[in-house]
Amino acid sequence: MSERTLGRLFQKQTQMSFRQWRQRARLLAALPQLQDQQSVTEVALACGYDSTSAFIAAFRQLFGRTPGQFLRARAAATSLS
Repeated sequence: MSERTLGRLFQKQTQMSFRQWRQRARLLAALPQLQDQQSVTEVALACGYDSTSAFIAAFRQLFGRTPGQFLRARAAATSLS
């Protein structure tokens, strides 16, 4: 199977490109690290990002808020229950 064929099949079955899927997987893998109160810089580098700002931008694009905002909202929701 060619790379292009594989790319088309991946897109058809997941409704996203491999690049989008990989970015989403990296950001989802970052959540437990952030919840363990690791610094955003440590998490960004551990997830393969070249810079903290690139990580924050990707995180905001996927989740609609920065890692700090995300964790504060999650902590507030947890404290209400």
